[in-house]
Amino acid sequence: MLKYNTGALVVYHGKSAQITGLNGDKIEIRIEGGASKSVRAKDFEYLHPGPVTTLPPREMREVDCAEIAELIEGETIPFAEFAALLYSENTPDAFWGAWKILAQGIYFTGNLTDGVKARAKEEVEAELAAERAKNEAKEHRAALLERMRAGTLLPEDRPLMSEIEQLALGRSENSRLMRELGIEATPEKAHRLLLRLGVWNELTDPYPERAGIELGNPEFPLPAPPCETREDLTGMISLAVDNEGSADPDDAIGFADGLLWVHVADPASVVTDGSEIDLECRRRGANLYLPETVVHMLPPEATRVFGLGLNETSPALSFAVRIGDDGHAVLEKCLLSTVRVERLTYAGAAARMEETPLREISEALERFRRRREQSGALFIRLPETDIRLKDARVEVTPVELTPERELVANAMLAAGAAVAEFAVKQELAMPFAVQPPIEGERPDEKTLSGMYALRRLCPPSTVRTSPGLHAGLGLDPYVRVTSPLRRYVDLLAHRQLRRWIAGEPPLTEEELEERISSAEKESALRRKLERQADDFWMQVFFRQNPDWSGEAVLVNRIDDRLTFLIPSLAYEFKSRGGGKLEPGDSVRVGIQSADPTTLTARFRIEP
Repeated sequence: MLKYNTGALVVYHGKSAQITGLNGDKIEIRIEGGASKSVRAKDFEYLHPGPVTTLPPREMREVDCAEIAELIEGETIPFAEFAALLYSENTPDAFWGAWKILAQGIYFTGNLTDGVKARAKEEVEAELAAERAKNEAKEHRAALLERMRAGTLLPEDRPLMSEIEQLALGRSENSRLMRELGIEATPEKAHRLLLRLGVWNELTDPYPERAGIELGNPEFPLPAPPCETREDLTGMISLAVDNEGSADPDDAIGFADGLLWVHVADPASVVTDGSEIDLECRRRGANLYLPETVVHMLPPEATRVFGLGLNETSPALSFAVRIGDDGHAVLEKCLLSTVRVERLTYAGAAARMEETPLREISEALERFRRRREQSGALFIRLPETDIRLKDARVEVTPVELTPERELVANAMLAAGAAVAEFAVKQELAMPFAVQPPIEGERPDEKTLSGMYALRRLCPPSTVRTSPGLHAGLGLDPYVRVTSPLRRYVDLLAHRQLRRWIAGEPPLTEEELEERISSAEKESALRRKLERQADDFWMQVFFRQNPDWSGEAVLVNRIDDRLTFLIPSLAYEFKSRGGGKLEPGDSVRVGIQSADPTTLTARFRIEP
């Protein structure tokens, strides 16, 4: 049985240690680095009786391991003899050096108890080759990290950046490269690193990937239209008024016999409940509008077939609404139709506002608008912009609230209000849009800061199968029915109306609720992504226009935390520098910095 002594050299978990005391079955050791520990004999390897004076022991001279291996080829020798062959010494330093060579496992194998023998030459050569490859990999890795720190990547480095891209796109949660660089592994910091290294440029938008929303359109073929009776309304002047460049016209307006007609695209004629296309639409919930692209809910072919004004005539679901002297919108007819539609931009409509049918429509809708106002509707007219990416440049175009835009918006609201009231009377389950009223005192809507405060006070609207007040619109009840090419709940509403027209049993509230729930969840994700995308491309706009300056209005102040709104860009930012400014005050600001990785821009207040 081995008798231990103080001062002896032992190996503890791969480190050199010295026995400093004996206490029964416990042995006190001091480990290289200074730590002391009380251990059992089984916890360490006894190497040399010592006394050892330094930890770790001094480094021995380099030896020719290949030559020693040849000397003991085919034999197993005691460890002490092995140390003597290596260094011609019987010292703690020699034994420590011999143990480290044995532990490397390249030229020799064995242990302190059973002795040491040389490995076969072919094994040694393979081990050395592996060691060289390992060392080369370390050197290459170190060189790569240094190039990354310096921002001087080589072309062959580019594929190695994929792990950082995966993190930036939200596909993984870590990156070994970032960890080795001492950078926290977050999508935002990965994005910033990729920009600094030139792997990504400022036009690389990671937010759709992070949201998990695919950017491809559905590719299902459309079924053939059913054979059904439609009323011929091609003799009516019907106008689809929209933004210039709009590619999915799904509503048009007309006026005849004292009735406001709202014609809506009819994809519900072929997108039947539970079909493959229907399930895909439900999974998407709505179109996704990004500055760089539009991702459709329905196959693009649906727009080509059903978009109003894209063909000589179009199938439609038409609503004939009578707007009384008190502004009350009542649905008098709901029918399948064939319409001939002329497409107009808002500018084109402005030139015809005094002509039929826009003149009559405008007069009727003014009564409707006044009724909404009397019912407490909120007319929040905060600035809006259209953000587009064209030829690698971000364009931000103000959207003016013109009489033509207001006319079209009110026509769609009138149709939704009339259909909702009709559905309630017919006990027809529908996806009603509801919004509770704001709580507390209503801010002044005549100022920009007042409208900003009012918007913040508005509770979110929801879609449910029971009717209720939509306080923001001043309508009770209300259902969205004019965008079935773009929103799934509108498509659901059309499906219910088509069943009523055909005399078929409609979906029950429970069936409708199930479809609404999944579609609205997906639609909400798309709306959130649209906001993120707008913020992202605004940062790119500022980077592309570093000399930009313009007016900003203080719209909110809480102590030294200020919120400004730039009307020309419909962009808000926060600042802690505003002196004695009060809400409503205007200042001129200039862009100081813009960071697309955090969606934040900083501005300076100019004289």
